[in-house]
Amino acid sequence: MSIDQYERASRAWPILIEKAAAHETVTYGDLGRLLGVHHRAIRFVLGVLQDYCLEEKLPPLTVLVVNRYGIQGSGFIALGNTSIEDGLEVVFDFDWRALGNPFALHQSGDSFETYVKELATNPNSASDVYTAVRSRGIKQMIFRAALLKVYSRKCAFTNINLIDTLQACHIVPWAAAQDSERLDVRNGLLLNCFHHLLFDAGMATLTVDYRIVLREKTISRANDASIQKALTADIQGRPMRVPSKRIARPLEGYICRHHDEMAWSKSELEL
Repeated sequence: MSIDQYERASRAWPILIEKAAAHETVTYGDLGRLLGVHHRAIRFVLGVLQDYCLEEKLPPLTVLVVNRYGIQGSGFIALGNTSIEDGLEVVFDFDWRALGNPFALHQSGDSFETYVKELATNPNSASDVYTAVRSRGIKQMIFRAALLKVYSRKCAFTNINLIDTLQACHIVPWAAAQDSERLDVRNGLLLNCFHHLLFDAGMATLTVDYRIVLREKTISRANDASIQKALTADIQGRPMRVPSKRIARPLEGYICRHHDEMAWSKSELEL
């Protein structure tokens, strides 16, 4: 049975916000003992918490977890250019209790993995999952996990399987989508971060028969001997890698709406 790091995150959250309220840090060992987890496995829980804080643009809560020398682990990346001291102050001063526990969905008996499986196997359940999960950050994390499942953890454009580079891309953007469409895996693509940016900027799209299209100016800037050419000109017109289960494949309606949103002309889509 796989370990549910999100259930562990739901138990770690109140521990960390209590530490923040007391202006205290906690060691990997002490947090592990409180959760009943080996201290070396704490990094996986912290990864979930850190991703959530980054997604929601919250203070870096996981700065509170340190080794026995009082130093944050190598996986802690949430500070940016802020110093550790300033990061701690921001976390200490933030009103964490006002947020509630974003991982509290476990308290209802439902689990993160239950929602992921539901989205992957029954895309029509997207509206129900959207309603059941309160936090947008958790919704986004569930959506990515569902896309990782239906795309077998590989980029739809390149087959890249480096998990840390793979992102959940909406075909119809979140802001333009209905609630029932925002977590629909048929409105999603698992893309590496480079092609995700191109897609969101309207520099890349799909045809309704799942071929990759890039705008001419993107291709023309590629040097024949460069990696850029491999990522642009070399994939033009190539079929994307679709989910093996037909039920999870992008819907034509979503693709056509992306064309409209990004002002793709009929001639640009004729390959």
